[in-house]
Amino acid sequence: MEISEKIGISHPYVIKLVKELQRAGLVTNTTNSNDARKRSIELSTDGRKLLNSITPIWNDIHSTIEDLLRDSNNSLYSNLIALENSFTEESFLNRVFTTRKQRLLEEVEILPYNPSLKEHFKTLNIEWLEKYFTVEPIDVKVLSEPEENIIKPGGAIVFARVEGKIVGTCALKKKEGYGYELTKMAVTESAQGLQIGKKLGLEIISIAKTKKAKLVFLESNRILTPAIALYRNLGFIEGITPWESDYQRSNIYMELKL
Repeated sequence: MEISEKIGISHPYVIKLVKELQRAGLVTNTTNSNDARKRSIELSTDGRKLLNSITPIWNDIHSTIEDLLRDSNNSLYSNLIALENSFTEESFLNRVFTTRKQRLLEEVEILPYNPSLKEHFKTLNIEWLEKYFTVEPIDVKVLSEPEENIIKPGGAIVFARVEGKIVGTCALKKKEGYGYELTKMAVTESAQGLQIGKKLGLEIISIAKTKKAKLVFLESNRILTPAIALYRNLGFIEGITPWESDYQRSNIYMELKL
């Protein structure tokens, strides 16, 4: 009855809803410890996890509605016409997606390397390597032991986090007697479009500057058109590879003088 009064729906429907939520494992339904005539309905652990994951989306929907109603007046009819016209121009769903994307753009966090994030460095890179190429021996070596192959020789690894999830990574690897390599940039497919690659690249370049690097270079493949465009946007210029590449997939060399 309390739930019925709080959210304004009938008592029989509340009973049905609670049963459905129980079957889904989202709520618990137990006898109230203070009054055996009452039931205590609480979110389960899975229910709380789901609530935490969808609350930001609810907030995006709320923000979108506020934007649509910001210029409203006291006329219900004119407001309805204005809303109808706005949905003709762009659907409400697309507007919510735009709001969400803008929020996520602002929420991207760039984190330094931490041993607890080691596995993300490997899985994120394996994801894109297996999609476009094959995982080569040099990949296995570097991805399996990033501290030995990148951190200890003087390099760095950074990560991107959005909504509490690690969604991207990139490394700066020292090449003795030459400079630093921007390498192992990876962004999971579901997080692409949030300028994460650019943020990671800028952070890596910033770290290279603190290390007094004169040159940052990279090796890639021309089929990765968006990645090549990103590197050019970051200031990298195509050049001639000064050595035989360790990667079979490499067919383009680019460098950035600092």
